[in-house]
Amino acid sequence: MRFLLDHRNTLMDVMIGPIEFHLPSVSSTSDYAKELLRTYPFVFVSATNQTSGRGRKGKSWHGDHGANIYCSFGLTHSNVLVADDLSAYMSRGALATLYTLRTTAPSIRFRLKYPNDVQAWTGSGWAKISGVLVEHEFHGSRCIGTIVGIGVNVDQEVFNETIEQPCTSLLLLGVTAQQTAMLDLLKQGFQLMLETAWIDVHRVWVEELDVIGNHVSVVGVDGKWTVQRILSDGRLVVREDVTQQERIISDGDSVRYQDQHE
Repeated sequence: MRFLLDHRNTLMDVMIGPIEFHLPSVSSTSDYAKELLRTYPFVFVSATNQTSGRGRKGKSWHGDHGANIYCSFGLTHSNVLVADDLSAYMSRGALATLYTLRTTAPSIRFRLKYPNDVQAWTGSGWAKISGVLVEHEFHGSRCIGTIVGIGVNVDQEVFNETIEQPCTSLLLLGVTAQQTAMLDLLKQGFQLMLETAWIDVHRVWVEELDVIGNHVSVVGVDGKWTVQRILSDGRLVVREDVTQQERIISDGDSVRYQDQHE
């Protein structure tokens, strides 16, 4: 993650690393991490098996026993954070995962897909290999805790037909990976993200998305749309090519990339 080493927030003390928990099986690493935050300020939970994982918008996330990375970071916030900093936790999780995959499999091409997926080039198209889910807990208007859940397809070979996009794994890409080493890389990458000012995290996230100026379709809406910019709170601004109408997108399921080619 050398591209961020020069952009650490020098006003912020380096955080002490998380207290680590590994479970043979759990319903959800994110739910377990949330409970642990009642006792600890910063935790990292991983599991060999996860029985009730979830994705965005309440979708289920299924994975084979022992085949994948199932983990969550949980941290409490003692200070009041601006909305843009809270939004950057999605970027922090996605960039840490991208770093982990690129380090683990340097011969494979990976990219971020808005807002929180990592895709791999399979030789015939892009396929999802990882997803990040961020959940904030509020007391009134103040955020008191954040959970960043991460799933990475490592050794899975068959994927549920209900998944609405192509999926792949490191094994299917011809890569043999050690999950313990990948978990260590995730911890290193996420720690660096926490030590980096949100504005720099956002900048690198936008660069890695590389979607500005690209054509997308908007689900349920006619027209040909072009991505104009990404706001500091993570929302996507798209413009219809003919009418010049602009829309703000906050849900990655609402847009479809038009480039399945290399």
